[in-house]
Amino acid sequence: MQLKQELHNLQKNKMNISDYSTKVKNLANALASIGAPIDDEDLVVVTLNGLGKDYSQFRTSITVQKTFPNFQDLITLLINEEMRVVGTSSNGGSQKNTFYSNSNRGRGRGVKTSFRD
Repeated sequence: MQLKQELHNLQKNKMNISDYSTKVKNLANALASIGAPIDDEDLVVVTLNGLGKDYSQFRTSITVQKTFPNFQDLITLLINEEMRVVGTSSNGGSQKNTFYSNSNRGRGRGVKTSFRD
């Protein structure tokens, strides 16, 4: 019972995805070894629930799919998402700056301005 509670309360916090998924899998294996296996879909749900707010869009995109990925596929997707999340936070918001620098550009063909005298 304690292992199951620990699994359901596990949070990623500052762990990387590799460490987090290893911890999830180790708890699931420990439960299986005492005769209380966790099925793959429940493992996916528990893993998604333990992700932080940085992964809220990712979590939503997974939960609205018709079928859940299996645990191993989820981890592959999460590692890719982690690279995106870490890249976005470490570049100092350059995506936001890119948006603002491009927002004042024209929308294609419009009023033609001549620079000839």
